[in-house]
Parts: sequence; C-alpha cells; structure tokens
Amino acid sequence: MSGATLGLFDGPAPRLRAVGASMAFLDLIAEAMVDALYRADDPFALADALVLLPNRRATRGLVDAFASRLGGAALLPAIRPLGDLGEEADVWGADPIAFDLPAPIDPTRQRMELAALVRARDSAAGGVEDPARALALADELGNVLDAAAAADEIHWERLPTLVEEAELAAHWQAQAAFLDIVARYWPQRLAAEGLADPSARRSMLLRALAREWTQNPPTRPIVIAGSTGSIAATRALMAAVARLPRGVVVLPGLDGDLDDESWDAVGDQHPQFALRETLKALGVARTRIALLGVESAHRRARRLLVREALAPAEKTADWLARLESAGGADFVAAGANGVSLLEAVNEDEEAAAIALLLRQALETPGRTAALVTPDAGLARRVEAKLKRWDVSPAVSHGAPLRETQPGSLAALLCELARDPAEPVALAALLKHPRAIVGRDHAAVTQLEHLALRGARRHETLADLAALEGLASAPLARELAARLAEALAPLCAVMAREAITLADFANALAEAAENVAGEAMWRGFDGESVAGLLRDAIAHGAELGAMAPSAAPRVLLRLMQGKEALHASQSDGRIAIWGPLEARLQRRDLMILGGLNEGVWPAPAPQDPFLSRAMRERLGLPSLDQRIGLAAHDFAQLANAPELVLTRSLRRDGAPTLASRWLWRLQTLVKGAGKALPIAQAPLDWARALDAPLAPRAAKPPRPKPPAAARLKRISVTQVETLIRDPYAIYARRILGLEALKPIGAQLGPAERGTAIHKAIERFGDGGDAQMLLELLDEELRKAGAPPPLRAAERVRLKQSALDYIAWLDAGRAGRAAVFIEAKAALTLPGGVVLSAMADRIEIGKSGDGVIVDFKTGSPPGKGEVETGLAPQMTLQAGLLARGAFTNVAAAKAEALIYWRFGGASPGPAPVALKDGAHAAGEQALRNLEEMLAKYARADQPFLSSPKIKFAAKYHDYDHLARRKEWADAEDGE
Repeated sequence: MSGATLGLFDGPAPRLRAVGASMAFLDLIAEAMVDALYRADDPFALADALVLLPNRRATRGLVDAFASRLGGAALLPAIRPLGDLGEEADVWGADPIAFDLPAPIDPTRQRMELAALVRARDSAAGGVEDPARALALADELGNVLDAAAAADEIHWERLPTLVEEAELAAHWQAQAAFLDIVARYWPQRLAAEGLADPSARRSMLLRALAREWTQNPPTRPIVIAGSTGSIAATRALMAAVARLPRGVVVLPGLDGDLDDESWDAVGDQHPQFALRETLKALGVARTRIALLGVESAHRRARRLLVREALAPAEKTADWLARLESAGGADFVAAGANGVSLLEAVNEDEEAAAIALLLRQALETPGRTAALVTPDAGLARRVEAKLKRWDVSPAVSHGAPLRETQPGSLAALLCELARDPAEPVALAALLKHPRAIVGRDHAAVTQLEHLALRGARRHETLADLAALEGLASAPLARELAARLAEALAPLCAVMAREAITLADFANALAEAAENVAGEAMWRGFDGESVAGLLRDAIAHGAELGAMAPSAAPRVLLRLMQGKEALHASQSDGRIAIWGPLEARLQRRDLMILGGLNEGVWPAPAPQDPFLSRAMRERLGLPSLDQRIGLAAHDFAQLANAPELVLTRSLRRDGAPTLASRWLWRLQTLVKGAGKALPIAQAPLDWARALDAPLAPRAAKPPRPKPPAAARLKRISVTQVETLIRDPYAIYARRILGLEALKPIGAQLGPAERGTAIHKAIERFGDGGDAQMLLELLDEELRKAGAPPPLRAAERVRLKQSALDYIAWLDAGRAGRAAVFIEAKAALTLPGGVVLSAMADRIEIGKSGDGVIVDFKTGSPPGKGEVETGLAPQMTLQAGLLARGAFTNVAAAKAEALIYWRFGGASPGPAPVALKDGAHAAGEQALRNLEEMLAKYARADQPFLSSPKIKFAAKYHDYDHLARRKEWADAEDGE
C-alpha cells in the first residue's frame, strides 16, 4: 500500500483509496473532499459531488464532519446511503436515469406468499400445517433470497442433484426439492406481475447504474466510501466508479501492510475477508491503493495490536515472535495505551458503569462519547439508567413494538381473541393506560374484586355479566356489557369456521378502536402498530385461510422483532449505537459493551433449507461471513484513541465466556508481560451509587397498637390464627387489610371446601343421593371448577354422599332438632365479641347437643384439640352451653364430630376428649378470655408466627411482615 499523499481524485483509474482502521474515517473523507474540490469563491464546488455511504447513520456523520471541517454553512455534496437508493434526481443528476426495472414487491406481501408456499408444501407432505410456523420458515426463505441477491452467480440448476453431489443425509433432499420449486417458481411469479424481490431489485439497480456509468461516464465527482463490498452488486458499482474520470472508491480499514502469507490465510471470519474478496473482484492489488491521512506512531501501534489479536488462527503460533519484531513489550504498551477493561458482575452492573462513564463525559464541554453494542437489552438498560440524570442519548435502537403501549394492547387483544373472557387478560386490558373502556375506576374495581379475582366462574363475556356476585353491582355489570360490545368484532371473527389474516387484523383494529379510541394510533408507536395492521389487512389474504385459533399467533409473529423508532431529543454528544450504525463513526470515548461470546460476535445463523456444503455449491455466501463483517466492525471501533471494553461475568444468571476477540487481545497483551488496564473506578461508582449507607439487620415486626384500636371482635376460626400467627389478626382485624385472591386463580382447597359446605347446607336432612350430587356439582360450578374437574369430583364425592345419607338415616330417631349453619355471638368479659357459625348442631331427645363440622381436608388431631391449638369445635361447645347460638336453646355438648367429606375414607370422626366436650368447651372459653386479656394490654405485640411449629406454613400476611427478610437471621424471633 502506498503512503503517498495523492489527491482524492488524482492518479490513473481504477482509483482506489483506503483509510486505516486507526484513522477517523468520515473526518478524513470530508477533509480529502474539501482539499480536492472546495474553493471559497465557488459555493457550488462541493455541491456537484455525490457521496455514497453504507447507511443513513454514516451519511449524518459525514454531514457533521463537513460542518466541523468548514466551520459554518456550505452547500454540501449529495450524500446518500448505498442500501437505500431510489430514482432521485440528486443521486442521478439533473436528468434522472429511467431504468427499466420492475417495482419491488411489498415485503409483507412477499412474506405472506412465501409462507403460503410453505403451507402448501407441508399440507402436501402430510405434515403439521401451522401458519405461524410457515411464516417463520418464510422468513428463512427470504434470507436465502437475500443471500442470492448478494452473490455473484447462483447455480439453482444444481439443486436437483445437490444432495447426491455433496453426499448429504437424505432428509436434505426434501428441502432441496422444495427450494428448487421456489427458485424456479418465485421469479416467474414476480415477473408475471412486473415485480421483483426487494433485495434483488436493489442489486439490479446497482448493476444498472454501474452499466450506465460505464457506458456514459458522468463528469461530476462521485465517491463510494466506507463499503467493504460484501454484496456483489456493490462491487460492480465500485468497479465502475473507480474507473470514472472523477470517481474514487475509499475502502474502510484495509490492512495494506499485512504480510502476504497472512493475507492469503484470511478466512471468512477474519475482518479483512470482505475487503480481500472485493479487491479480488476489482482486480486491484493492495500495493496500488493509496492511504488517506498520516498515521501516528500510537495509532499504528494500536492498529497492529488489534490486527494481531484478530490474526488468522494458523498465524498465532508465532505471536510472541511477531510481537518482538514489532517492538516487543514497548510496542504492546503503546498499542494498549488508552484501552481499559471493565468486567462487571452482571449485566445490570455493566449497564450502570457504562451509564456513569457516559454521564462523566458530559462534564467536559464539547466531549463526546458513545456506547456500541449489538446487545439491545444492554443498550436499553443503559438508556434507562441515564434517565436518572435526565440524560437522553441519541440511540439507533427502537422500542420493541410489543413492549410499547399500543403494541402491548394489540398483543392483549390477540390473547383475548382466543379466550375473550380470560380474567388476567381482561384485568390487564381494563388497566391498560390507553384503554378508555376502563376509565370508570370504581366499575373496574368492582368487576375485578367481584368477578375476576379467585377461581374463574365464567366461560364467556355473557356469563361474566350474569354472575350472581354482580347482581348488586350495577357499575360492574355495565362495564362487563361494555367489554362484550367492545370485543364483539373479535368474537365474531373467531366464531367463523375459517378466516384469513386480513379478516383477523381488520377485526382486531376495530376492537382496538372500541377499547382505546383514537389514542390507539397516537404517537410513533401507535403509528407503527397501525402500519403493521394495515400491511396485514392489505396482504394477509395471501397467506390463505386458516383456523381462527391460528390467526392471533400469526399476527404476534408479524410483530416479533419489530421496533418502534422515535426521534431522539438528545444533543448528540452521547450516543448508543448498534455496530452497523457505529460503522465509520468516531467519538472521544468509545465504549464497546457486551463483549461476551454468543453476543459479540453472535453465532452464525442456521439455514433450515440448505447445509453449508449445499450453500457453497450453489454459490451462496457462507453464513460465517457475518462473523467476518462483525470482526471488521470491531477492529474499526477498537482503534478509537480512548476505548473501554466491557463485559459481564454472568448473563441471565449464568456464567459467560469473554468474546473471542477480547480473549485474544488479553492473551496477546499478557504474552508480552503486560495487562489491559482495569476500569475499576466506574465499577466502584456503580456499586456505591445504590449501596446502603449502613448495614441494617432485618428485625421481626412487633406492632403494638393502642388499647383503643385493639380487638373488638373475633371469630372462633380466627382464634386459631391468633394462636398461630397473631400478626395476621393484627393485619386483618386491626389494620383492616384483606388478602386479595389472585386474578384467574385455579380452584383451591378453600374454595372447594366452601362450595361443598354450601351444597350440604342446601341439602339439609334430605335423603336423595342424586340430589346431593347435583347440588355439589352446581356449587362447584359456581365456585369456578372447570368441567373436567367437576367430572372427577362427581366420581370422587359419590361415596361421601352415600355414606352421609346413610349416617343421616341412622341418627334420625335420636334427634329432636337440627340446626344448619347456626350463627352465634357472645360478648366476653373483656368486651370482645366472639362469633361463630356451626356447620351442624343436633339436639338430642335428652337435650344434649352434638356439634358437627364438615371437613374436606384432614381434620385436626385429638392432641391439637385438647391442647387448645385447634379450638374451633371446643369454643362452639362453650357457646352452645351459654345459649349464644341464634334460635338454639342452651345445651351441653355431648360430642364433637368432624365429618370427613370427599376424602379417601369419608365418614364421621368423633373427637374423644378426656373430660368430655362440655368441659373442654368451658376450658376453651376460659383460655380465650385469658389470651384476649393479654392482647388487650398496650405492651403486648402481635408477633409473626412466634411458634416455630407453624412458621413453615406460608400465611397471607407473611409478605407484609417481610418474614423472608428476617426469619433466617440469627436474631430472628
């Protein structure tokens, strides 16, 4: 490579230049063009030129570079991205070139039609015919077509014999046969309508422009800068421009002084691979390419250090010798000068440290900084952490469409399309920030607490509005009706036998407007969702008819990977870019984040249609070339004068491996007896930022409410809770906090038991087992038991029903009176009201009573009852003796019976107490009076599960007591 200071447009054709990886690419392009073309007396000197760059971010960067170089307003060249050229006059000149090219097919339509081909193949093969899967495979087919458009020449004619030639497994034959159909049919299909694949059309446009400029060379200055030539059509245009009278191609990061042996050994994962293939296609030797700019000793040391770190594997055996010949330890130290390494514990700490580095850069006037990472999650973390200081960086990534407000609402509607009355999705819809159907907060609260929480008790939206619990809640009932009306378009379309994606998208758009009004489409994210639905409505029919249940999954698949891009409000000093957008950029501080293997570089993608050998024989580019292009980007960025390399030691909780490039760089520096400096300060700042001021041991809560706020009323069932977990009584009876049931929960033991109790109460003293079973089934349905569970319960409960009726018949002769669900209330000496509800009280002809408690689970043991740990039945015996039950005369309890209903061994289980039921009842009341007197004192705390025996059981209020924070501490109680 020549180091002569040739002018940009000087010298014979083909005219190629290069900018070394260590140089600021766009700044040098602007400087070279100004030196070659700008004249102070001619404001149009630059304006006649055309510059073609790889992407839009690079075009904006070049505009900034011109502004910095010229120091004010000027008429700049036409600057356009190579990947997005159109038939624009400022690209082609005053007279636009009329290329006879077919129009590009709409990308969504192409996806739909390719997916339809996949569906037809799967149907013909008798396989799983899934539209969502077909759409995913259509995207892979699109990738194959894109790769074909990027290649020089594709040998589709070899497909029929490809598997035999490559000696591949037989299953590849079916894939090759299908791809052969697509390769022959798809171009014909597009040509019949005068259309072309978008990628193929871009290549057609570039090749047509190359032919036009070759046949009719323009005299205006034309520059192609920054492209590696990885696409064959781009190389064709580069070859034409390099031979124009005032044309030049500027290659980024060409390593001109790499030895020939290493150059020949460059593989497709090497950063120089694309450039080597481009020079080969252009027929130009490296020695003929002039270098723009003058490389300082420090920049050269960095470039060579990064080059050696990314050297071909077979050239690493003599690493130390190569380093020694380059200058040894001093050379490595010079190359590593300005580089530091930051290794965080996890990705959150990495993001915090990066955000602090970016924030620090703003402290210096005019200083710029950028984070470059392919990890969108890390980029969004850093962006979120910068909001702490109200810093809004310029970002190249958008918000995932499904995570935006309108995107999440569309996803909710997809879920509700499958089940319009699903409780969790309905609650989320009502509370969605863009939903106007749930603006009445009182109605939403009523509907949620009365109908959506707990076990699901409705199948449809009509069932929801008709629930018994809503009879006394008109606001909730009206809201349920409005929901049914809003979701009616979705319900109607899902009721059809078969629909198209267009039908579903149209119904979803209508339902979205019913739910959110015009606010659904407001803002950049609303416009993105609207565009997605417009495309689905316009082209969804091309996918073909499908079962309604498949349509929501297909639409969610269309949404997958989509981002809602928004204009940044940043001043541009701080930026967060992906590697593609950062290509050719340079900032005062460059941070390369997420340098873990599998992230940067990402593994080569898999091709479900073609093996590596098949791709090679067809002429398609190797999938590993993407790694080579990523390596080129890394090499360019790693040559920034001030560089911080970051990674996290754990990602998603799992250990990580350093990126191969970072590992090689560390190994190379270590081999020379040096080490990369550690950026410890940002980590220390990040750890100190949220560190507590002082350690504070968690303590068990010891609430001591004033005497006036203490217990005034307690039920017999809550007495047991007071013994086992006093804090739960404090939270519920004193603070008035009720534990909420989860939304859309499964039917639990408590709900099942309540339903069985209600059925037995309604049955009374009947004698018809079938009637009892019907009542049990009805109450379980009302409680939210789904049909399969109710069917199982009918079998499970049958024996219990028969045994219960037999038990009733056997005892009829000895009963004088029976009381079902009898209520009691008794004011104790301390003023606390004790209440109870007995499942069944039988008064015998002798005047004594029998108290029966139905249990659908295991009843308490005799020891728990006698020791007072399970005082419910004994307290009921005491209340019966005091005449506290409404309409029940005072009586001594002769027996206490637990009736096990629904278990493996149904039947009565009498509690045999040593001193009898009546005496146990009197003792239970005395014990309760003593305990309540203790809890009436102002110094008595309500502790959280103080008895270790009961601490293992999770209670409703353990989270309020923050039990998990202190229960295992040494000083926990």
